[in-house]
Amino acid sequence: MINPRILAKSAAYLERHCLDQRWFDYREKLGRPVDLRKIESLRSFIYVEPDSDGRLVEKLYDWVIQHVKNVQTGGDMFPARLGKEPPKITDDERARTLETHRNYFANYLFDIMAQKKLTEAEVSARARVDVAIFTLLRNNKRYVPEERTIFALLFGLELNLAEANALLGRTRIYLSEKVWEEVIIGFCLENRIYNLATLNGILKHYGLAPLKVTEDFSARLNEKPPSDNGLIDRIDLYIEKNFHDTSGLEDAKKRGIKFSYSASSLGEPAESAKTFETIIRKLKDKIGLAGSFFSDYLFKLIKQKNLSEVAVYKAAHLDRRVFSKIRNERNYMPAKKTVLAIAFAMKLDFKETNTLLARAGYFLSSGRKEDVIAAYFIENQIYDLFLINEVLDYYGCPTIGD
Repeated sequence: MINPRILAKSAAYLERHCLDQRWFDYREKLGRPVDLRKIESLRSFIYVEPDSDGRLVEKLYDWVIQHVKNVQTGGDMFPARLGKEPPKITDDERARTLETHRNYFANYLFDIMAQKKLTEAEVSARARVDVAIFTLLRNNKRYVPEERTIFALLFGLELNLAEANALLGRTRIYLSEKVWEEVIIGFCLENRIYNLATLNGILKHYGLAPLKVTEDFSARLNEKPPSDNGLIDRIDLYIEKNFHDTSGLEDAKKRGIKFSYSASSLGEPAESAKTFETIIRKLKDKIGLAGSFFSDYLFKLIKQKNLSEVAVYKAAHLDRRVFSKIRNERNYMPAKKTVLAIAFAMKLDFKETNTLLARAGYFLSSGRKEDVIAAYFIENQIYDLFLINEVLDYYGCPTIGD
């Protein structure tokens, strides 16, 4: 049974912070709609001026009301983050951080545990997380747990809201005012309520799912990094600079959060990837104009580089039937991983790779970690397919080839 006083405080906190439409609907059903003037996020939009009788009154522009509606329906006019963000660091500080691997979630987590003199067993018990997670984090510093696991660890570590945001910053996620459950988590952290049973009791009170960790840590304990750790360190730096993570966008959309974001292409843009020329090429494909097909460009490139088809598909570790299909079925478009395997087999540079990908309707995207890793290998002229697949597998990304 949750203390009624805590529930009352959580309701007041939600009324001040929560922008989730589900919370608004919940209040409407109770006959107590949310007063927009009470939302902390909108304080900067409320101003005071004298009325006709000379009294000071609060004014709220109509566009502020519209602003709230935009936020509720997925707009991103302001970050809608809970608590203060960690202080920004300079590029030099970031570089030093990266070089010493202090950017890793695991290192930062263990630092906090050392500062607070907490044992793994204590954090594991409080967070209701399998203690195997700490072995996994020690063995693989690049491993980042699932979101709900991280939220549970915030409680196990007994962090305040500022400390929680600093740790969450290592994973590029944050507690959002647009997600009802996360506002409640923020309420607990801000009020130093670290008992998960209490958190889940509050969530249950509002008809929300409890915070429960379901991640299997033991399944990943035997993962080993590629033999060249120096290469992994260099790729880490390249990923930090070029990767714009979009993996959480679909999950965020399911939770009612939308983003106005589009991933950019990596490397020198291929001419055929330009919008106008792509349209022209597709029109040519429609009417069957020679030279516009993927196969035409591929075999022309093979000829220019004085390579044999057999040498290419063997170097790409592809089935001969794949090449036969590309040659004989002119409208056939192979999978992206197949095109990349061919590009590596032919040792293509950035422009050639992007042009070949564009002919098949693809491009190297900054929003996909596997593409960023492929771009690193191409940029550094490392065309070892076994090595890149080992690295891709290490980062949990799909491999190249069949």
